[in-house]
Amino acid sequence: MTTIKLNNYYPHLTERITMEVSDEIAVTLSIGGRLCDSYKRRKRDHDECSLDGTPGFEADVIHPPLTPEKIMELAEDHAALYAALDLLPPVQARRVYARFILGRSVTAIARAEDADESNVRKSIQKGLAGLKKYLDYFC
Repeated sequence: MTTIKLNNYYPHLTERITMEVSDEIAVTLSIGGRLCDSYKRRKRDHDECSLDGTPGFEADVIHPPLTPEKIMELAEDHAALYAALDLLPPVQARRVYARFILGRSVTAIARAEDADESNVRKSIQKGLAGLKKYLDYFC
């Protein structure tokens, strides 16, 4: 039997806990700890950082958190966009919204509305021109 300190393997523990475990478990924990230390050392030595979404600083490095000012600017931009969409004729507004907000293809929009693709394209182009006029004038 080997005595181990659980704080070495579970750093979130606040009190010092020692435990007797079998030799096989002690060896397995030791190997795992060394592999983890080796991995951390390689990351540090080669300036590597993980890009997955696990909790940590990596997500903030790639996508820094928004400031309150930026959040307000985005809200104002969204409000202006939706106000401009409300001024378009309903068919153009629906098609522009489906194409650029929902990300649907022109083919999918035409199929859903049982319309010709060229008509849908023209309607979207006219809608974009109307949005540009409105946003240029008011923004």
